[in-house]
Amino acid sequence: MKNRIRVSAALLLIVSVAACFGVYSKDRVEAATRPQEPEKSAATSQQPTVNMSAQAASAEPESLYGPSFAFLAWNLFLQIMAPTDGSLTFETWTEQCQLNPNMIGCPSAASVAVTVKAAGNSKVRMLHGSAGGPRARKMAGSDCGAMTTTAIEGYPPPSNLTPSAMFCEEVFVSPVEAAFVKRDLVTLVSQQAYGKERYGTINFPGTETNDTRLDLDSLEVKVDWVPVTSYNPTFACPDLTNSLYTETINGTCYALAAIHITSKVMPRWLWATFEPNNNITNPNRCDPKLYGTCFDPWGTTSAQPYGKGQTAQQSPELHQAMAAAHLNPVFNNYFLTGVQTEFVDNYGKPIQLGNSFVEFNQGVPPGKSSCMTCHQYAHFDGKQPSQGAPENNFGRPPHGWPSIGYACNQNQNGNCLPEVPNSTTQDFSWMLGLMPYSDAGAKTLADKSQ
Repeated sequence: MKNRIRVSAALLLIVSVAACFGVYSKDRVEAATRPQEPEKSAATSQQPTVNMSAQAASAEPESLYGPSFAFLAWNLFLQIMAPTDGSLTFETWTEQCQLNPNMIGCPSAASVAVTVKAAGNSKVRMLHGSAGGPRARKMAGSDCGAMTTTAIEGYPPPSNLTPSAMFCEEVFVSPVEAAFVKRDLVTLVSQQAYGKERYGTINFPGTETNDTRLDLDSLEVKVDWVPVTSYNPTFACPDLTNSLYTETINGTCYALAAIHITSKVMPRWLWATFEPNNNITNPNRCDPKLYGTCFDPWGTTSAQPYGKGQTAQQSPELHQAMAAAHLNPVFNNYFLTGVQTEFVDNYGKPIQLGNSFVEFNQGVPPGKSSCMTCHQYAHFDGKQPSQGAPENNFGRPPHGWPSIGYACNQNQNGNCLPEVPNSTTQDFSWMLGLMPYSDAGAKTLADKSQ
């Protein structure tokens, strides 16, 4: 397994270098995915340039290095989904609640004890809800979250949801990121102390900090699981249609409905999101009226974005790569929604990217999802939050700042952070904002859960 990861790391290095110089992995999409960059003034030459966009409001392609970035995203997917000791590789990593069990949203000690007792000798997973988004709330009697069952700004929820529809989340971090966080960042106070010695900045290990040692890049994988009880009609374990990856977790049948991958393989970072092509769990995938169309010029045979209800065929290259990595065949029905590495495209147009399952269930309004912009705002303002609550600005942009587009529009030559006194950047990770304020606060929470 270690050798396979090292080979993958070397491959990622080749791809990232290719992206920097505009070398395409597939000649057939070069002309279709490379717009001519307009002349820039000296005032704008410092701004972000290009990236893969999941948005296609017009027929004009928006990606300069699209094929390479999509290839890079899929290589990360292949690495995390490869089988390891009977599990998916990412499932063998550290889940965020293992970094600090007193993180906001993690199961209480009492809840963990009940789950362990019910599991007997079976493997236990600490599923939980999502702490982000205006509609985030736990389902009654569960540590997981309630799905959004009402319209968001006129966009309706899936019609097959049951009244008790719920979903469960896990966030896994790569070994190098886990070690980095455990060392200095398991409370907000310790994060601030760490940042004070580094100009108020937390910078995860990655390309920018360790040159080309991509095998040491930080990586986060957020997965959303949905139980069979959330739909009518629903699916089964195993899925008889072979279109959904399913697992029986803690005695309940779940389908994998969404995957977010964030990695420091880029000088800033790379965000990619994936969904299954399944009308039970993801009926609104690729809808331009929600969070944008899908675009994958490497993993599909389509050199153009495609919308809801449109079919994109998996590319022969991806099919061969999945077979070589020994992935479960069901992953042939999972598709890259899009990749994001910048805030705006060549023309200064805000780039939209969102997952129809994740963002909708977090209450993100249609047309207002940009993974890069949202996560760029992750910072601790230095103020103690309310007991049991995440940091004060958690999951949203500061007042007056955009939800999509250039996140540094008031500080373009600075460190891309709103100018809040005593604030500490948290790189791409809202996960850090869920840490307890201090060890004393964490102990108080732990005592109350007993």
